[in-house]
Amino acid sequence: MTKLPSFSLTRRQMLVSLAGTGLAMSIPGWAVSQTLTPVTTALGWIPNAEYAGLWVAIENGYFAEEGIDIHYTPGGPNAPGVLVSLSAGDAQFAGGDWIPFLEAVGKGNDFVVLGAAFPISPAALISLAKHPVKEPKDLVGIRILNQMPADKNTVDFILNKAGLPLDYTLVPTGFSPEPLVAGDGDAYFAFATNQPITLENMGLKRDTDFFVTLMADLGYATPAGIIIADKKYVAENRPLVVGYLKALVRGWIENGKDPKVAAQLIVDKYGADFGLELAQQIRQNELGQPLIQAAGAPGPFWFDPAVVQTTIAEIAKSAGITTMPPTEQIVDLGPLEEALAAIK
Repeated sequence: MTKLPSFSLTRRQMLVSLAGTGLAMSIPGWAVSQTLTPVTTALGWIPNAEYAGLWVAIENGYFAEEGIDIHYTPGGPNAPGVLVSLSAGDAQFAGGDWIPFLEAVGKGNDFVVLGAAFPISPAALISLAKHPVKEPKDLVGIRILNQMPADKNTVDFILNKAGLPLDYTLVPTGFSPEPLVAGDGDAYFAFATNQPITLENMGLKRDTDFFVTLMADLGYATPAGIIIADKKYVAENRPLVVGYLKALVRGWIENGKDPKVAAQLIVDKYGADFGLELAQQIRQNELGQPLIQAAGAPGPFWFDPAVVQTTIAEIAKSAGITTMPPTEQIVDLGPLEEALAAIK
């Protein structure tokens, strides 16, 4: 397997992070690198605003403060699966999805979920003012533009949970909401952090011309972007794992103060090879910030583990996964709890 290029914290960033403690002047350059432990995160997609907090944490030296020499491997169409990288030991952390995670566990991988980058999933439906979709009953009898076959499971879950008939039509489409505007459907499967920007750029006004309804608000609440690691690695490196989560959380909190900062970093540095537009990245970052912390949670990335045996178990069953491991075997929020306590 060809390993993707790895990107790490620069020596300058390490020195900047150490300057405040006075250590930068007293430790030789070669010694600085020896004090840090290499840690790699496998990203599921290209470096963009989806990982805004990571870029801020790297740039501000938060990982170095935790003794971590941070690396990452970008995802994309030609990249190996993040769980493949995790299983091979090419990464210590991976951002993934529930079904691939459960399938990997079912094949004998001893993986564990440490949190979720988006406790409130950005999965959503976009609808227009002529037929707004704001609650489950609005799905009955409509045409829904979608990209993935598994979207049927989502709609069925919502309607079954609400006690409504499975009366709707899926219309295959692409990753642009323009067919919705053209009248090819009544609602469109989207990410709340992405496709609404296209409509805004067309001059349409949110909550007037179009509506964005999160799947969570329709009764399909699943944490997204789960943070996955090998259980043995977590057990043997718990302080490092706590430090990793602490740095990442700090990055996201800092990112929320000014979404333009991370967007500029993405366009100029971390995602410079992907032709990303600054205005789009700023807006995507703005739309993503409210999704990193659920109401009543002690901090970012936290989710209620009870969702595993309810919503996620039902989703897994629809995907052909008939055996669901006990929650305590596949979810460990202990390191995140320590990290959040250390930040306050």
